[in-house]
Amino acid sequence: MDKQVEKFTSEQIVTHAIIGISIMLLFITGLPQRYPENLGWIISTIGLSKAMFIHRLAAIGMLSSAVFYVINSMLSWIFVGNKYFKKYIMPIFPTSGDVSDFVSDVSVFGEQKTDYYKYSWLEKLFLWNDMIVNWVILGVTGILLWAPWLFTPYIPAGYLSIVKSFHSSFAVFSLCVVLLHFYIVHLTPSKFPMSDSMFTGTLSIEEVKKEYPRWYRELSGEKDD
Repeated sequence: MDKQVEKFTSEQIVTHAIIGISIMLLFITGLPQRYPENLGWIISTIGLSKAMFIHRLAAIGMLSSAVFYVINSMLSWIFVGNKYFKKYIMPIFPTSGDVSDFVSDVSVFGEQKTDYYKYSWLEKLFLWNDMIVNWVILGVTGILLWAPWLFTPYIPAGYLSIVKSFHSSFAVFSLCVVLLHFYIVHLTPSKFPMSDSMFTGTLSIEEVKKEYPRWYRELSGEKDD
């Protein structure tokens, strides 16, 4: 068996699982309200009150997991130190190298592997989309729609219809990103039928060498020129 390299912590695995399940439930119970002609049967089958209960419960699950992830990362950084920050937090932040990696990927069209570190520019894009779109935009607009009476003293009631349109439009955008993420992670020939790193948190050393050459060189002690 190939040597395994940790890419995700157990906290990241659990957070990913809860957020993934929550988002699927949010899509199933939310999109029928935007497309009742095509998906209204889902609400008819579940019942509107039950669908809304599931939708809100899933929203709580997603946002609670997001808060847990942020707090856990901050506390780990504080108590474990810069080693944790360098290993698990810093690699997810965009860098100028991601721009050159993007240009490289677009210019060669898969003819050669880009010299990725721990996360590719596309993986970072998926992650930051999740945080910005799902956690912030959909989270905030969802809270406004959940309890509008709390905000009508500050927001004109007419604006809530705009908030609802904004919420549902970004939900469709989020679905498109999730489907692309699912395809790339699980359905590409090298990963089909599923990447098990989402469960184990690890990659084989051969996968690291092939997919993340620069990270592999760091792990093996090789120095970049």
